[in-house]
Amino acid sequence: SIWRGPNINCTDSSGYTALHHAALNGHKDIVLKLLQYEASTNVADNKGYFPIHLAAWRGDVDIVKILIHHGPSHSRVNEQNNENETALHCAAQYGHSEVVAVLLEELTDPTIRNNKLETPLDLAALYGRLRVVKMIIKAYPNLMNCNTRKHTPLHLAARNGHKAVVQVLLEAGMDVSCQTEKGSALHEAALFGKVEVVRILLETGIDTNIKDSLGRTVLDILKEHPSQQSLQIAALLQGKAYSITHLETTEKYYCEAVTGELSKLLDEIKLCQEKEYSFEDLSHTLSDHYLENFSKVSEEDLMTSGSQTKLNVVSKMGYKDNVFSYI
Repeated sequence: SIWRGPNINCTDSSGYTALHHAALNGHKDIVLKLLQYEASTNVADNKGYFPIHLAAWRGDVDIVKILIHHGPSHSRVNEQNNENETALHCAAQYGHSEVVAVLLEELTDPTIRNNKLETPLDLAALYGRLRVVKMIIKAYPNLMNCNTRKHTPLHLAARNGHKAVVQVLLEAGMDVSCQTEKGSALHEAALFGKVEVVRILLETGIDTNIKDSLGRTVLDILKEHPSQQSLQIAALLQGKAYSITHLETTEKYYCEAVTGELSKLLDEIKLCQEKEYSFEDLSHTLSDHYLENFSKVSEEDLMTSGSQTKLNVVSKMGYKDNVFSYI
């Protein structure tokens, strides 16, 4: 046997075989040659990783296919490492959609959970891998109902502020008010200051009175973690906030209206001065005629914009009196 040379499946100090190294580094031709000489695809390293785990982690779809379909020992796609992760976990976490597609075609079990009770869908949602999320829920829509008390894909996506993933999950039929020991997805989004995700969840009709395992509502959580985002989210929950964009648009529109009317007023003043009107006559003319017209024009313009909020700004802030005082 000494003349036969080294074993093709001998390992280094990390438990890597030559096939591990070739798969990890993307050497497709070497992978094929090693398999030709009966290298095993089912040898795990010291952490339980098989060559297919490493190829999936790297996102090398060609090598993943080779490991599955070539050689004397076809790679078992559901093999788990020491953290109970399959190759599908590795590919989903890093957003390697082509590898995910191949593994799903090879009937990899997407319901397998790792040591943290995370499925591949959970990891894709957690890291915002939108394309992978779409692929998995299309192939296995029932996964959205296979949740634990620890988390759901919706909770994980909300926690990290992945708006697009949250929307996809909700559009696919996931219950917006599903609960874990941490409460609803709204608890997660609010706790981590994800304002835009909070907006999406509120628009979808999430129950804001849901409590976590300690009996706390979302508002209770926000009180314990005061910050600018917490105040903004609390205002949203209480229905007292307008979107920043809306407020900026309203302010810009009204400032433009006020500026235009002031310009007209100054022109009128200049004309009156040239005609040598007395101050009393000028004041009477402006108060009875021009400012009344200014108020009317402003309100009509704001009504045309379709925004009741803008109209309220005009009536409540007293701009008419302020303009006259200025003059």
